[in-house]
Amino acid sequence: MSSWSMNDGSALTGTITTNTSSGTEMNVAGSSTAFTTEVAVGDVIVTAGGNSYRVKSITSNTALVLTSNASSVESGVAATVRRPPLDFTLASPHIASDYLGVDETERTAGKDNITSISLNEPGTCHRTAPAVTIAAPAVRTIATSAVSTANNTITIASHGILTGTKLTYQDGSGTALAGLTDNTAYYAINASATTIKLATSLSNAQAGTAINLTGTGNNAQTLEGDTATASATIDSSTGKVTSVAITAVGSDYQSVPTVSIAAPATETLDLTDANVAILADDEIVVASAFYGKIETGDAVTYSKGSGGTAIAGVAEGTVYLIKSGTANKISLATSAYKATTGDKIDLTAVAAGGTAHTLIGVSPTATAVFGMGSSGMVGSGLNAHIGWVKKTVGTGGRAGRVTYETLVAGSSISGDASDDLNAPDS
Repeated sequence: MSSWSMNDGSALTGTITTNTSSGTEMNVAGSSTAFTTEVAVGDVIVTAGGNSYRVKSITSNTALVLTSNASSVESGVAATVRRPPLDFTLASPHIASDYLGVDETERTAGKDNITSISLNEPGTCHRTAPAVTIAAPAVRTIATSAVSTANNTITIASHGILTGTKLTYQDGSGTALAGLTDNTAYYAINASATTIKLATSLSNAQAGTAINLTGTGNNAQTLEGDTATASATIDSSTGKVTSVAITAVGSDYQSVPTVSIAAPATETLDLTDANVAILADDEIVVASAFYGKIETGDAVTYSKGSGGTAIAGVAEGTVYLIKSGTANKISLATSAYKATTGDKIDLTAVAAGGTAHTLIGVSPTATAVFGMGSSGMVGSGLNAHIGWVKKTVGTGGRAGRVTYETLVAGSSISGDASDDLNAPDS
């Protein structure tokens, strides 16, 4: 890993102190350090506590700035520096979030969790960032006959569970499996292709220290992985979702889960009111909150609501394209081209009844991507080699597809805790 000035990890002179101050950057104070000669912009600082941070700028031999705040204060601790690849297509400091330091544990641990969301459809008319829901992993029911107290194993045919996978035990309102506690998380040990053992912690699982099972429980007991979570970001001016970021990777996914993104808020209108439905201009007055999150060409679905008739010129449940106007006024068109050119629908009469007419934008869609595997194929497409790796997530027609390219292979590399949402340790 000496090529390209890469560095697996070397000790820094002196000690450092991190902080948790507010903001998106962290100032680091060094004591007897030599930052200007030992550290470069883009390097990863690994603290004695195992926390990893990217270097954004270097102020002096005893002061530098990192790209994120620390989760906890570490005072006067030793640290090491690692030098990952930089992407010079990006602005300084050329730090690419998809360049990962992947060790052997990470290379094999991430085939059953979700670490990326590929956005397929950005949606329209979102006033606030919509909620994102990822389906839970399938529950595994454990019959009493599957439990071996002699071997401390649980038989699950073709389970594909890796050592370190987090599983929560539920007793199914029956007698708990002796050795386990209801609604408690454990960590799997891959004993064979058809059996697992359980450990009380990730470190115990990796060490092979299994729980002693002294009973078989009941036939309704289950093991279930964690559900992944994510959050969406919208463009504040267009109301479209720009990205969906994973906030928790989950565990024990046996297939790609569905991703649901909440629909935009409904715009409710009284189209019996001539001051709302302005027939002379073929325009509709909408709320400023709605108007501020649209752009010409956005799709909306019209509904007349209950107890009334549609405004003359449009039809119930039909998709139209918005032509944005001025002063909170919009018009509707039958195609994106007509919306762009201003070829509006002719509104000939206000609605005859029912004041709760609605316009609602398009709901976003997205596809989940397995952490170190391929969409739809648990365990396939794993990263080929430990070292510095580039992760690419497909978009459009390749949405949900992920590939890994080994940039610099290494015989050893320190795990990078800061990339655990992209390359989890378990």
